[in-house]
Amino acid sequence: MLEDLKGLSLAELQEIIKGFKAREVFRFIHQHVKEDISELTCLALAEREQLAEKYFISKLDPQKTSTENETNKVAFKLEDGKLVETVSLKDKENRVTLCVSSQVGCPIGCSFCATGKMGFKRNLTVAEILSQVYHFAKSEKVSNIVFMGMGEPFLNFNNVIASARILNHPLGQNLAARKITISTIGILSGIKKLAEVPEQFRLAWSMVAPNDGARGELIPSKYNEPLSRIIAALKDYQKTTKRRITIEYVVLGGVNDSEKDISELAKISKQLDSHVNLIAYNPVEGLPYKEGNIKSMFITLRKAGVNATIRRSLGRKIQAACGQLSD
Repeated sequence: MLEDLKGLSLAELQEIIKGFKAREVFRFIHQHVKEDISELTCLALAEREQLAEKYFISKLDPQKTSTENETNKVAFKLEDGKLVETVSLKDKENRVTLCVSSQVGCPIGCSFCATGKMGFKRNLTVAEILSQVYHFAKSEKVSNIVFMGMGEPFLNFNNVIASARILNHPLGQNLAARKITISTIGILSGIKKLAEVPEQFRLAWSMVAPNDGARGELIPSKYNEPLSRIIAALKDYQKTTKRRITIEYVVLGGVNDSEKDISELAKISKQLDSHVNLIAYNPVEGLPYKEGNIKSMFITLRKAGVNATIRRSLGRKIQAACGQLSD
């Protein structure tokens, strides 16, 4: 079976291709986005032919593109026929943020999320994660990457970090580590391991609800840890890294937006060096949830001294907004 060059780090590539040519091949694949060994003109023809006997460069097959204003959603067909979705969002300053998937489906199963309804199919490979980014990078400069698409990134930790490192590499897309954000529902092992990663990738915590009772109903999963343990893990993370985290909070009407909820959210936020990002609920067919009063919640949090913002909701009409991705 042929091995995919796209999923290899520079160090791994240097074990296959000796000397400076390994760096040039890495650059051709990850900076110039070449997807065929025949395009690696930094190698002689005979060297390319020899390499092609054992290796290939994968790419994803875009099946469908949906567009709403400056938001684009692409459904990619994987080698095994499964589908995964990626979203490109452009802001008023023309900065492009990609919402990248790390798994096909999701094992967490949050009750308000379309991806959660899919169940879990499998992890994405390093190459499959990178190919989502490179599809867009061919035509526009990517400014930010957020691992907030389909899946729980920390349940595919090694492949997510490996792909983030390649995106951060100066011979690759050369994205600053702080422009790459990894979101988690609160996987303790992932938080601990990220603290040990030297690159300054950003961490976002999807809190969902500020008390264990409500979280248990919204996240009916074995991966749902008690809030006290997640907060302790985040405190340890911040002791080690000295990095601020973002608390992502989807506001669900009548579920997690009461005065008590707001007070508990503020209390937790102040225990951490954090920024609260309020997210409007985006409707998913067949689910009973509705939007909460996000503006009122924002005002109350700010009065309580919490650093909070409201995330702009983009791509709702094409099912590309937060919580709407599915196959």
